[in-house]
Amino acid sequence: MRKFINLFLFLIIATASSVLAQSISMSPTRLFFTGSPGEKVNQTVTLQNSSDKDYVFNLNYKDWVRDENGNKIYLDAGSSKTSNAAWISTLENAVTIPAKSTKEIVVTMQIPANASKSAVTNSMLFFTQLPQQADQAKAKNGIGIITLFEVGLHIFYTPSGNLVKSLDITNIAEVSSDNITERKVAVSIHNDGNTINDATVEFELTDTDSGKEIKLPAISISMLPGANQVIQFSLPEKISGNFLGVAIIKMAGSNDLRVGEKNFKF
Repeated sequence: MRKFINLFLFLIIATASSVLAQSISMSPTRLFFTGSPGEKVNQTVTLQNSSDKDYVFNLNYKDWVRDENGNKIYLDAGSSKTSNAAWISTLENAVTIPAKSTKEIVVTMQIPANASKSAVTNSMLFFTQLPQQADQAKAKNGIGIITLFEVGLHIFYTPSGNLVKSLDITNIAEVSSDNITERKVAVSIHNDGNTINDATVEFELTDTDSGKEIKLPAISISMLPGANQVIQFSLPEKISGNFLGVAIIKMAGSNDLRVGEKNFKF
């Protein structure tokens, strides 16, 4: 019986979160600021509420970095060496989005007079749902669950002189694993440019005996300057033979490609 109740509560939470996620949308989800030290610049983000209910959101800031697998790690605002959270402000610390309406929020970046002329910085502006009296009353009289929803806005600053987009393939190797039925190939990438780089990474295998080609699903990445990331591609089950592996990086907004090759024996 306890397992049934726990599953029931989980389904309620998951369903409520899913419904709310579909009701609230943000555009864009990333803001790219540029400018000179001492300059103040504004951009606008729009939140849309397609539900029949009003929502109130609290605004708060976080820093974030990516680990080598591309996963975000969130930090307290101002704790990252590339943080620009202290540069960001809005007119309101909390916003209400009425039902069936949109709300525009002006995001202001005050670039410090002593800001680096070469360093790219980043932070995240979170919109966190606040429970209303009706939600609290339902929780008090019901099963005691208030589902809160949060959306994050990525904020980047790139000095106006940073124009070099470049990614370098530093290594291609099979991932060591005790389970030979789940073989993977890892492509290590380094952003050796000086700007944020969105790209698509592709990996192809050619059987050097038969000439048969295998194209694996492409993976999209976004990397800050100086960052390193390892992209893992899952290989087909029961793959066997001699293969030439080719990694291809296609950078957004550029016709420039990066190609790396390695021979494999599976």
